[in-house]
Amino acid sequence: MRLLATLLLSLTAMTATASSTHTAYAGSPERKAILDIVRAPLEQRLHQPVRFVVDRLNVSGDWAFLHAHLQGTDGQPVDYTGTAFAEAASHGAMSQVYAALLQSHAGHWTMKAEAVGPTDPAWAGWAQQYGAPAALFGD
Repeated sequence: MRLLATLLLSLTAMTATASSTHTAYAGSPERKAILDIVRAPLEQRLHQPVRFVVDRLNVSGDWAFLHAHLQGTDGQPVDYTGTAFAEAASHGAMSQVYAALLQSHAGHWTMKAEAVGPTDPAWAGWAQQYGAPAALFGD
């Protein structure tokens, strides 16, 4: 009986955690704030303006996870030439994927981790490493 009660409590906690995760939809102030925080430093490193084609922007409490594809403002893939990523890109070791983990403090988002052009899921350990909700990283 005790095992059943523990199992039910665990399932209830997991459901509550999963249901508290939401998507920051296009046009929302929350989405704009998150994208603006990650865009500026990325554009500085890439030496060009970027557009995010958002695959996922999940928010849970004070945490957010962005998974997107990078494009130039012309809709073409980002060109890594002349950036710190140029050599890796020339060897096919860069994708057009971008991922970021952010945390909000007093209404202001800060980036905790990011992956520019990963060829594997670089964010796989972020929940454990940063203490973010695992539900953020689901589809």
